[in-house]
Amino acid sequence: MGTRGPADCQVTALRWDVVPNHPEDDWTRPVPRTPRPDGSADWRVRDRSQETQYIPRESYRQDRYQGRYDERYDERYDERYDEREARPRRAATPPPRPPRRRRRYRVRRMLALLLLALVAYVVAMAVVVALIWGSVSKVDSEPDVADRPSGGAGENYLLVGTDSREQLTQEERSEFGTGSAEGSRADTVMLLHVPTVGDPTLVSLPRDSYLEIRDHGFDKLNAAFSLGGPERLVDTVEQATGLRISGYLEIGFGGFVGVVNEVGGVRLCLDEAVVDEKAHIDLAAGCQDLSGPDALGYVRMRYADPRGDIGRVERQREFLAALVAKMASPATVLNPVRLHQVGTATGSALSVGEDTSPVEAARMALAMRSIANGNGVSTTVPYANLNYPTNVGSAVLWDEAGAAALFEALRNGAPVTVQP
Repeated sequence: MGTRGPADCQVTALRWDVVPNHPEDDWTRPVPRTPRPDGSADWRVRDRSQETQYIPRESYRQDRYQGRYDERYDERYDERYDEREARPRRAATPPPRPPRRRRRYRVRRMLALLLLALVAYVVAMAVVVALIWGSVSKVDSEPDVADRPSGGAGENYLLVGTDSREQLTQEERSEFGTGSAEGSRADTVMLLHVPTVGDPTLVSLPRDSYLEIRDHGFDKLNAAFSLGGPERLVDTVEQATGLRISGYLEIGFGGFVGVVNEVGGVRLCLDEAVVDEKAHIDLAAGCQDLSGPDALGYVRMRYADPRGDIGRVERQREFLAALVAKMASPATVLNPVRLHQVGTATGSALSVGEDTSPVEAARMALAMRSIANGNGVSTTVPYANLNYPTNVGSAVLWDEAGAAALFEALRNGAPVTVQP
C-alpha cells in the first residue's frame, strides 16, 4: 500500500460525531486504495510471483547450515551420547492402582461373608446345644423340706455315679463283672464346689460314710439313694455338710461305658500294674488309653487296692477329671458335628435335677476341666476310721472336726487347707 498524505491523515482523524452531513454523497462507500507499485489498481488481484514459496526441508537445511555445522562439530558430542546411552534406564512405571471403590467393595464383601459364616456357626452351635440338652433325662432332686441350709459363697453340685445296669445287656454285665442286681444304688458320690471367685474344689464322699438319714436313722450314705432316690440323697448330704446343693448330675454304669467309648477312650498313666479279677481288669503299668469296660473296672475296683474305698474315690476323681477334660477339648467343643456326636451320647447317659439349668451344667463341666488342668483342689472328706463297726456293717466314720472345718471353708469361700 502507498504512503498516505496529510489529507489522508486528517480524514482518518475524523470522529463519527463530526462527520459532515452531505446527503448528496454516499459516505459509506469504500475509500479508493492507493494503486500498487506494479500498476494494478485492484487490490484483489493476486500476484503469484510475490507469494511465499515452499522450500523443501532437506534443501532448506542444507542451504542454511551448509559449511557451519561441520566446522563446529566436536567428537565429544559422540562421547557424551555414548555415556547417556550406557546409563541404566529407570524402571518401568508401575501399573496404576485399581480404583479405591473396587477395593472397598471387596473388603465389604469379605466382611459380609465372614459375618454370615459367624452367624451360621452360632446358630448351628445353639441348635446342637439344644439337642444335647433335650437328650438329658430329668429327675426330681430337690428335697421337699423346710430346714434346708441357706446359700453360701458360690454354688455346690452333687455328682453321683450309680450302679444301675439298665443300659447293659446280660452279656455286658457278665463281661464287665457288674453282677445282675436290680435297681440302682449310689456307687460314687462327689461334692463339687464352684466359688464365686477362685478355683473349684472336688470332695469325695465315700459311699460307706456313716451318716444320719432323715426318717430312717444312721446308715451308709448309699442307702439314702436306695431309700428315697436323688431327693433323699441330696437331703442327707445337705444335713451332713451344711451346704445347700444347687444342682444334681447322675450317670449309670451303662452310660459311663458308652461315654468313654464315644470319646475314643481316656488316657491315664498308671504307676504300677492293676489286676482285679472281680472288676475284670488287667492293666499294665505306664500310659495307656482305657476303653469303656477297662475304665469302668478301674473306677470300681477296691478289693485289689489296700486303701479300699479311699483309693477307689481317688481313682474316680482322677478319671472323671480326665474324661471331662477330653470331652471339653477344643476339638470337640468347637466342632458342631463332633460336639453333637459326643454330646448326645453323653446326654442320653446322664440325668440331671429338674432345677438344674444348662448354665449350671456348663459350670460343672468347666470346673471339672479346671481341676483336670491342676487348677483347684481335689480331696476326700476327713475321716477318723475306715472300718468303723456298725449294725449295718463296716463303715467310714468322718472326722467331725476336720469335716466341719472343710465345709465351713467352702461355705465362706475361704481356702481349703484341711487334709483327709
